[in-house]
Amino acid sequence: MLAVGLVAVGAFWVAHAVPVRSAAGITFSTPTIVDPIHTFGEPDIGIDAQGRFFVSGPTGTGTQRSMWEGSVDGGRTFREVSAGPPPSPLLGTEQPPGGGDTEVKFDHTGKQYFADLYALACLRTATTSDGGATVQNAIAGGCETTGPGADRQWLSVFDPVGVTTQSPYTGPLPLVYLDYNDLGLVAGSNYPNGGAQWNKSTDGLNYTQAIAGNPQVIGQAAPYAPFGADGYPAIDQVTGKVFEAAGFHNQDGTWSELLNIGTPDSTGSLTFLDQGNTDAANLPRLLIHIADGLPASPEVLFTVLSMDTGRNLFITYSLSADASHPAQRQTFVAAASAASGWRTWTPPVQVSHAPSMVSVMPWIKAGGPGRADAVWYGSNETVDPSTSTSSTLAWDVFMAQVVYPVNKAGGITGAGPSINLVKATPHPMHYGTICLIGTGCITIQGNRNLADFFEVDIDSTGAAEIVYDDTSNGLIQAGFAPDNQQLVDHSGAGVVSILRQSAGMGLFGKQVNGTSNGVVSGLSDGSGDARYPVMGGANVSGMDLTSSSIRVSGGVLTVTVKIANLSSPALTLAALPGATNLQYVTRWQLGNTIYYAAMENTAANQPIFYAGAAKSVDLCSVSACFPHVITFPEPGFGGAAESGSINCPSVPSASNPCTLTIRVSVADVGGPTANSLLEEVSAYSFAASTPSGEITNAQAQADNVPIEIDGVCCYNAR
Repeated sequence: MLAVGLVAVGAFWVAHAVPVRSAAGITFSTPTIVDPIHTFGEPDIGIDAQGRFFVSGPTGTGTQRSMWEGSVDGGRTFREVSAGPPPSPLLGTEQPPGGGDTEVKFDHTGKQYFADLYALACLRTATTSDGGATVQNAIAGGCETTGPGADRQWLSVFDPVGVTTQSPYTGPLPLVYLDYNDLGLVAGSNYPNGGAQWNKSTDGLNYTQAIAGNPQVIGQAAPYAPFGADGYPAIDQVTGKVFEAAGFHNQDGTWSELLNIGTPDSTGSLTFLDQGNTDAANLPRLLIHIADGLPASPEVLFTVLSMDTGRNLFITYSLSADASHPAQRQTFVAAASAASGWRTWTPPVQVSHAPSMVSVMPWIKAGGPGRADAVWYGSNETVDPSTSTSSTLAWDVFMAQVVYPVNKAGGITGAGPSINLVKATPHPMHYGTICLIGTGCITIQGNRNLADFFEVDIDSTGAAEIVYDDTSNGLIQAGFAPDNQQLVDHSGAGVVSILRQSAGMGLFGKQVNGTSNGVVSGLSDGSGDARYPVMGGANVSGMDLTSSSIRVSGGVLTVTVKIANLSSPALTLAALPGATNLQYVTRWQLGNTIYYAAMENTAANQPIFYAGAAKSVDLCSVSACFPHVITFPEPGFGGAAESGSINCPSVPSASNPCTLTIRVSVADVGGPTANSLLEEVSAYSFAASTPSGEITNAQAQADNVPIEIDGVCCYNAR
């Protein structure tokens, strides 16, 4: 297979061939479900120095709430991080205002920095130093004073450890930069969407302007905004320089990909290459050219930068296209070395190829010298993503591992890379259109359930960790889409999932190892991790799952879950303020449908057993409606009554647990046979204040939904 690279000839770029190899043994484990109840688009992922995983993303401006979730078991299960009171079955995740774009970053100690966008009005910032057990907000009940027009914020942390710094900055470390697209600067500005605003902080909570030479007026936009708004930035830990790239529309109708560099002074304020410039026509001579003569915008939806350990800077972008040129929508990668001052870029190489016919929403993560993983959503058909009417259009996550030759110092040599392409998802993660015009999707009734991006990171071994949305379930709340027109509400609950590389070469040049996605009979879980409060609280033995298994035989699907102590539901409820119902749910995906088997109990200790297909509660925001909450309804609300039993030893414990068995008629869960593949099987214990099937839209709006106390995730079964 040949990849298409772009080589400069005169003022334009022409194609040349670059060898593309097979995936070289790269495989992925069974996807991990981040949250079995809450759904959201554009998930991000971060891994701190202690190996703790964090994921965040918006549930929409209509909710004024975003999800911020953390894992202390290596990313196998997640719990909600709350900037307010601890999440409870009655209060849920109370951390408004927000609901828009989110971002997480870390320093070398594991302190985490969080930012949430509220309605293009302002940004809320928060930090945690203990993995989410306690959270500090910048302003109680409000947002960081970034002013109206704030949009798509990113964080960069200057925290040089293990390197000899050459930065002129002399202040406290770490130094945190918050930059955002200043929509409020459109008037009188030739910059796309107004330009970027850069702020700085030494505590991650309180920010001041970081653009050198501008008035330091908190809450007031600087009169000059550097080029690069929306581009995902990178930072060099040696010099403290920041990098941001974006597309530029040339007068001849072509596009360029341009790079801006900001250099700090002793206070951390930044001087950019286009410092003080307010005339867009000057930008091509002021900025660094990564690519020229592009036939369309390279921002679908963001241009992303990442720096490897050899200080080589990588970029990925996807080209836009009109409806008549859909094949033009492809993903490219290029790189530049620190030795060149990041001014000399390799020719961009196309890394997306069949079976990925069209690519959108690229992301990239660099690792060891010359190595990076690029990911994107790729379609099975060559169509326009926003407007296609194809009934067979399906999307998967694809990853290209890109390796450039490097010299002894770790700098890229300028020679072309090798590219290993792999389809990462085990089944299509989305069907139908993907609207690519942001909040404007409401104007064409476009499906924006995926929002605008997804991310890839790497763990300490160099293995790829891809967080993405799986909307293949097709969920939609009954009555929200009359005649199934889906003009405002769109089917497909965005189940946030993580693909973990389990074999093949990692980004540190060594083979990685992990759990395969093969079929197994069940999965065990460590004890003592059923905590309330959900981050850092005490273990609740009545919710402590120790194993899960599932099998089909003779027309019966049998679910077996081991729980440390099911003998006293009243005592379990007493440890969970606001909870009236205990729910033990095993869920899986068969084909494109999420099914479940469950037991629910109350203080009266009269358990019920039931099963069925999951439902959703849908809420609305500025770009239409989508499923926000996944429910597992009881009998009478969509579920079917089943038989089951609870068997406990005389003295239950994690080492001698109770056994929950649910026997389900296969007709109630899609009719699986002994040969059916049940994907992403996982078991959970939930604390709830109302039965799952009775959750109203008002309750979902207030996040009055069950909260996960413990989980066993995830495996494939027959």
